[in-house]
Amino acid sequence: MLHHIGIYITDLEKSLQFYETILPVERKETMNWNKAELVFLRGEGFALELIPATLADSHTTHIAFTVESVIAKINELQQLGITPSEGPYKLENGWQTVFYEGPDREEIEFMQSND
Repeated sequence: MLHHIGIYITDLEKSLQFYETILPVERKETMNWNKAELVFLRGEGFALELIPATLADSHTTHIAFTVESVIAKINELQQLGITPSEGPYKLENGWQTVFYEGPDREEIEFMQSND
């Protein structure tokens, strides 16, 4: 169910070199979000999302879980009185995503990745 962990970075090339050196990952996908380039590094059973620090607010990382349906997850959590902090969004690669804020302001993402 874990899809990826997002890490805010200050230097994309330096971070790519570091993570590609210390982990068995490869660059799988790049996409634009709010005028910034996001890079996904995939390993066996996990992914790291490298996010420019310019997009950071109070969060230092986020954790994303795969769900079969983003809309179904929104409805399920809404019945429990939990509402999204951001989204839902449909990304350029077809993924659907929605964000929630945890009790300590940690960011939780649910995504329908279709992969």
